[in-house]
Amino acid sequence: MKKLVIYGGRFHPFHKGHKSVYDFLTRKFSPEDVFIVSSNLQAPVTSPFSFSDKLNMMYKLGIPPGKVAEVKNPYQAKELTQEVDDPENTILIFAVSEKDMQTGKERFKFGTKKDGSPSYLQPLPENEKKLKPMSQQGYYVITPTVNFKVKGIDANSASQIRKLYIAGNDADRNQILADLYGQPDAELKDIFDRKLKDESTVEELLEARKKKRISKHTPKNQKKGLLIRKTTIDPSFEFRKLGTTIKENEKTNPHTLLKIYFYYFA
Repeated sequence: MKKLVIYGGRFHPFHKGHKSVYDFLTRKFSPEDVFIVSSNLQAPVTSPFSFSDKLNMMYKLGIPPGKVAEVKNPYQAKELTQEVDDPENTILIFAVSEKDMQTGKERFKFGTKKDGSPSYLQPLPENEKKLKPMSQQGYYVITPTVNFKVKGIDANSASQIRKLYIAGNDADRNQILADLYGQPDAELKDIFDRKLKDESTVEELLEARKKKRISKHTPKNQKKGLLIRKTTIDPSFEFRKLGTTIKENEKTNPHTLLKIYFYYFA
C-alpha cells in the first residue's frame, strides 16, 4: 500500500530543526510520501508569520516545491486526506514531535471508544503487516527532538527564538538567522523585522494570565500600566474604531491606539 505522511505544525518560524525532522521522515519513509502542512492563521504575538512567509523559510532550507500545502488545521489536514484517490490502498501517518505528545498536552489522542473498539488514530506499529488503510485506521509517529543552538543558547521553542530576535540588535539578528538557516538572508531578515516587533510586554502579560498571576479581573489601570512601559505599536497593523474608518495619513491619538491594541490582544 502507498503511504501519506503528513508533518504538520504552526512553524512560527520554520527553521533547521523542522528541516531535520523532515529529513528524518524522508529517510524513514519515502521522500515521495512526506508532505509538510501549515495554516495561514496569524496572531501578532504568538503566530506572526503568514503561510507565504513560512513557505519562503522552507524553500531557503531546501524543502522541495510541491511538498508543502496550506491547510486550515495542520493536525487534521483534511485538504490532503480528502483528496486521496484510493483510501483503501493508502496508509495515513501523521508525524508529531515528542514535545507535542507530552502527558496532558497530547496533540493526538488515542485509545478506545465507548464500544471498546480502537480510536481512529493509533501509534504506528513496528510491524508493517499490521498496518490498515486510512479508510479504517490512521497512525501517528513521534519524531525525535532536534537540539541546536541560537546565539549559543539551546533553542527548544519558537517563542524563545522570537524573544531572542526581538531583543537583539542587527548583528544579533543576523547571527540568529545564520543559526536558523545556515547564513544571514536579507529577504528573511526583512520578514522577521516586519513581523517581530517589540511586543515582549504583551507576551509577558499573556503568559502571566496563563499562569494566573494576572487574572481577567485585575484592574484595567494596572494592566494598562504593564503595557505602556514597553509596548510599541506595530505600524503594519490597521486599527479602526467600531463604525468609523481611519483614512490614510489621518492623525490618530496614539493613546487611543494603545487602548485598542490592549483590548485586542489582552
